[in-house]
Order: sequence, then structure tokens, then C-alpha cells
Amino acid sequence: MSNAKVTPAGASRQEVRPFRRLAAFVRPHMRRLIFGIIGMGLFTALSMLPPLFLRYLVDEVISPEEWGLLPTIIVLIVATPALAWTLRWFNRRTITVAGFRLIADMRMAIYRKVLSLSMRYHNATSSGVIVNRLMDDVNLFREMVTGETVGIFTDLIVFVAAIIIVAALSPLLALMVFGILVLYVVTYRIFARRIEGAWRSYRTIYDRIAERLQETVAGVRQVRLYNREPVENRTFLNRTDESLRFSITSNMAAIGLNTATNAIAGYGSTAVAAVGAYLVLTGGLQYGDVLAINTYIFMALSPAIRFTGMAGQISETRVSMRRIVEILDQENDVTSPPGAPRMPKLDGKVEFSDVHFRYMPDVPLYQGLSITVEPGTTVALVGHTGCGKTTFTQLLMRQWDIQGGHLMIDGYDVRSVELRSLRDLFGVVLQSPVVFDGTIAENIAYGAPSASRDQIVEAAQAAEIYDAAMRLGDGLDTVIGTQGVKLSVGEKQRLSIARAIITDPVILVMDEATSSLDSESEALIQRALTTVLRGRTSFVVAHRLSTIVGADLIVVMDSGAIVEKGRHQDLMAIENGHYRHLYEELRSSVHR
Repeated sequence: MSNAKVTPAGASRQEVRPFRRLAAFVRPHMRRLIFGIIGMGLFTALSMLPPLFLRYLVDEVISPEEWGLLPTIIVLIVATPALAWTLRWFNRRTITVAGFRLIADMRMAIYRKVLSLSMRYHNATSSGVIVNRLMDDVNLFREMVTGETVGIFTDLIVFVAAIIIVAALSPLLALMVFGILVLYVVTYRIFARRIEGAWRSYRTIYDRIAERLQETVAGVRQVRLYNREPVENRTFLNRTDESLRFSITSNMAAIGLNTATNAIAGYGSTAVAAVGAYLVLTGGLQYGDVLAINTYIFMALSPAIRFTGMAGQISETRVSMRRIVEILDQENDVTSPPGAPRMPKLDGKVEFSDVHFRYMPDVPLYQGLSITVEPGTTVALVGHTGCGKTTFTQLLMRQWDIQGGHLMIDGYDVRSVELRSLRDLFGVVLQSPVVFDGTIAENIAYGAPSASRDQIVEAAQAAEIYDAAMRLGDGLDTVIGTQGVKLSVGEKQRLSIARAIITDPVILVMDEATSSLDSESEALIQRALTTVLRGRTSFVVAHRLSTIVGADLIVVMDSGAIVEKGRHQDLMAIENGHYRHLYEELRSSVHR
């Protein structure tokens, strides 16, 4: 899938101060962060005292031989760093806790947002892209807030304090240090744009690698079956090489920046040291002054060197912030209207009235589709692939929204009621059974977490999965593993049917639910469905003759339109009818 930007308007907002958009996640943790930053400031202030102590030791104790002051100075020189580093440990701990709480809040917000977005977004964005942003990009943002931000703050304190102290001791040397800083800024601006551009390209390729990797691992059986290992290896290698090229470009630029700034620092400190030595020789400064000044110049230049070393990571984080905001600002085109009432569980009468719908702006699917389905009716939706059968059921559940007309359930327009309550009406069984890593009982009760054990057993028996579960080691409490590896396809399908019916839905949707079953499993399901469908509005998208023939109403679709509807006998009586032709196709395929 492509990483499409479904909402261009949302994308445009990403470029406008993404940090301001993400600041809402930082605010709840500001107290801890501020406490930690203040503590780091105190640590920094304490860390800057030893050079002054050293200057005092040289100029006021050793040179005049005032040995009585020596013990006090030594205690201060030893105790101050110990106190500073103890304070630093407590503050780093505070900041770290705030950082991991921040990352948890952000991931939960993104996770909620992703689950709330409509199928239009999910059809355009692969799960690999979403996972990368949820995990990697959020973590980079956390590192910036709790690492780089705190580091820059403390480094700024160090730089300003060091410059002030150097200026107090020698304005000339302070001016030289400021000139070195200007060279840093110019060098950074030259390299930073290249770093960020290369990193943005790298993250895009990284998303594509994650997408392909996820698809290949999930479909490893198909890869082996069709001997596609060499092709997949080549595809993976090509994309890895492409990502490597951008990664190398970004890192080489960062290395170049770091090398240039270290050269500036080396030559600059040498020049400052030479001028300082000249001032000592001419009597402008004392030796202790120069010793302290050289230490403070190192303190002032070190933050600048560290900042340039972080330049690559800061640029990476800016890219990640835009990628996070892209999801958070994504507009959801299927939402509950403000103050929407809850949809009551009534009878299950369904009405499509002049419904218009299109997936793509210029490709209409439904153009005035109308049909009324009375409560308790079992409707078989038939037609060739792409005719709009599955779309029919998805519109009912508001996976997508119609562009015109009205879609009613028990007299309520589906767009006017609270979305969660609308979807509570449905039980759904898909062609490809979806199961989760957990026990059979947990999977059955997925849509009804408050279901009792008796209800779970009853649903399992109704779906003909109970006996199969009892043959496993722990019965209904058997852990079935990732993607239900311990179950056959038929058993997974019956489990998903049990999950659908345990909620006692008003409307049951079965989208090709028996197409992946063998004859024995289908017979079990058909026997169960005789009870399950009774008195319940049901829509069955099916190709199996046994499912179609017994339906109360057969709706034949072609190119998004209803071309015929009625019972099996009535439709078979239509000479050259669509249904009759389709039925004969299906029957001949069964007898081949």
C-alpha cells in the first residue's frame, strides 16, 4: 500500500510549528520536567565552581603560600562535584520518568486516532507505516524533549555563565570566544539542511521496507509456494541499499559538521590560549586567571560541539514530529455528529433510499440504489466480483459514508446516531477469519468482554467450535497463538462466527463466511446458521449454492446496481435472467 496523505489540508498544518501541536502532550508532565531542568541548572552551576576554586588555589593560596586556607579549598574542590553529580542523578531520574509517561500518552493518543479513522485512511496507509510512527517516531520525540531539550538548556546555562565569567576576567578573550560561536552557527546552517533532507528520504524508504517486510512475513507460505524467495530477497536488498544511501548521506553530513566544528574549536582554543599567554607575559592577567579562563573556554565551546553532534538527531526528530502530526491531524470523515443519540436495538429493518456512493471521486459505484429489507429477513447478496456486494454491508455499518440519499435502520438515518451504538447492532463474519493471540474463550468474547462462561460455551456450541476446542489441551482456555496457528482455517472461521453471535446482534453480516471451509465444516456451519439466522436480519455475501438457495430474499447486483431480487424459484423462472445465468455458472463450477 502507498503511504498516501488522505487529507491534504491536514498535511499543510504539519509544516506550521509541529512542536506547538505536540506541546499538549508535554504540558501534563511539565512539573516534573521543570523540576528536573531546575535541578540540572543547579547541577550546572555547581559544576562551574571548581575552576574558580582552582584559580583561588593558585593565586591566593599557592603563590602567596597561605597554607591555612588549603584544607578549606580542597574540601570545596572535592565536595562540590560530588554534590553536583548526586543532584544530577536525582534530576535525570525525574526527567526519565516524565519522558516515558510522555511516550505512553502519545502512543495511546495515536493508537486511539488510528482506530477511529475511517477505512478511507486505512486503505491508503499501510500498517507498517503506522507502526513505525507509533513506535520509532514517538520515541525520537521523547528523546528530544527529555534529552536534547534538557541538554540544550543546561548547555546554554554553561555557555552564558562561562562567557560572563571570561568577560569579567578578560573582555578580549570573551570577544574571541563569541567570534568562534559565530563560525559554529554558519557551519551548522550549511550542513543542517542536507542532514534533514536526507533523513526525510531515509524515513520514507524505511516505511516501504517495513510495509514489504510485514507483507512478506505474513505471506511466507505464498512466497515459498511460488518460489518467490529470490525476488523478495532482491526487492528487500534494493530498498535496503536505497535507504542505506540516504542514511550514509545524512550521517556523512553530520560527521562533516562535527569535524568542522571540532576544527573550529581546536584552532579557536589554540588562538585564545596564545592570546592568554601573551596577556600573562605582558602582565595583563595572572597565571591563575588564564588557567580558569582556559577551563571556562572549554566549557563554553563543549556545548557548541555537542550541539553540532546532535544536529543530525535534531533534524531527524523534526521529521518524526511532522510524521506524528500527520496522523494526529488526519481528518476523520466518518464520525458521530455532536449530541447524536444512541441507536436502540429494535427490529433490524433496513432501507436504502436513492443511495449514491463512490470510492474515488470520478468512479461512481452506487447511483440511486434503493431497497427495503424487512426485519428478520435473510438476504443473499450475489453477483460477480466488484459489483458492490461487500460495499452494501460496509455502508450499513458506516465503514464508509454515502454521498447522497438516505440509509436507514429502523427509521434512523445511520449518519444521525452515535457511531458505537450503531455498530453494536451488528455481528460480522468475514471471508478471512481474524483471530487474536489469546485463548479460544477470549476470542469468542472479544466483542462481549462481560459475557459469562455459559454464554461463551453456548456461542461455541452454536457455531460448532465447542467440540473441536474440547479436543485441544485446555479446551476453551487453549492459547491459539499468533493468527490462530493452532487452529485450522475452518475452526478459525467457526470461532469468528461464535464471536459474532455472542453479542446477540440485531443484524448479522456474513461476507463469504463459508467460502474457505471444506464440505464437513460447511455442513456444520449451515446447521448452526439454521438457528442463528432465525428471527434476525441477515446479509449473506455468498457464492455457495447452499447459502443462496435458502435465503428469504436474493439480491442480484451488477456494477453497483440491483438488477434482480426475489426468492430462488422466482428468479430461476426469469428467462435469460442474471440470477439464472449466475446460478448455472456456480452449479457448473461445483460439478467440475
